[in-house]
Amino acid sequence: MEIIILGSGDTVGTPTLNCNCESCTLAREQGIPNSRTRFGILIRDPEKDRNISIDTGPDLRAQLIREGIRRIAAVLYTHHHYDHILGFSEFYRVQNFIKVFGLKETLDFVLERMGFKIINAKRKEIKLYETVDYHNIQFQAFPVYHPTWNVTHPASYIQPIGYSFNINGKKLVITGDTGVKIPEESLRLIKNPDLLITDAFIDKPTHFLDHHMTVNEAKELANTLNAKKTVLIHLAHLNPPHEKLQEKVDPLRKKIIIGYDSLKLTI
Repeated sequence: MEIIILGSGDTVGTPTLNCNCESCTLAREQGIPNSRTRFGILIRDPEKDRNISIDTGPDLRAQLIREGIRRIAAVLYTHHHYDHILGFSEFYRVQNFIKVFGLKETLDFVLERMGFKIINAKRKEIKLYETVDYHNIQFQAFPVYHPTWNVTHPASYIQPIGYSFNINGKKLVITGDTGVKIPEESLRLIKNPDLLITDAFIDKPTHFLDHHMTVNEAKELANTLNAKKTVLIHLAHLNPPHEKLQEKVDPLRKKIIIGYDSLKLTI
């Protein structure tokens, strides 16, 4: 199996509109790895044509064209913020069927309220911590910490989730958007991953940031989980440019890789 980082950026991507910071300037001039599209991860099965997309961000069409991906068999949703769902519309008229996994409230939002009923999607509701078999892959959804509320129904809390995969006997963990207060039961489930792909918003703490992790907090999570290899994504333009950030975090890339669009790993 091949893991492809479709999008390594945050909600607004890099370069950000109307920004001339160092990261955005280099992104415009040089492209990848400094240029970052919105969140997306692909689990690619080249033999069985069963590609799985984790979320469908607004840049999905360009991401799939860039990677030469012709078909997505299934989508697994982490939560229904717009930067994680808007790309679902790209399946209209280009694919006649797709399976969609997620918590009930997320599937309700994506498949019912967003006007995507014209897409032939098979809805597969999942529950927290339940083991789901999808062909030769097993996965479990686990709650993370990304406090937010449904804008349509303010009293309705959105429960973001991450996913733990068993792929060919290897453990892949994708946290999705999260702050540091991940529930203890989730931490127990995701211990000892072969590959951890995790939220790391900026390299310095800020007074407003508790629903994403800083780069150092993500490093601490990797140590706590005893991850063999960690990739940091959901990176904002407020970070230093790519190579500077990699040099700061792990110059030899032994355990921690600063994620970038089109990064490919095998598991």
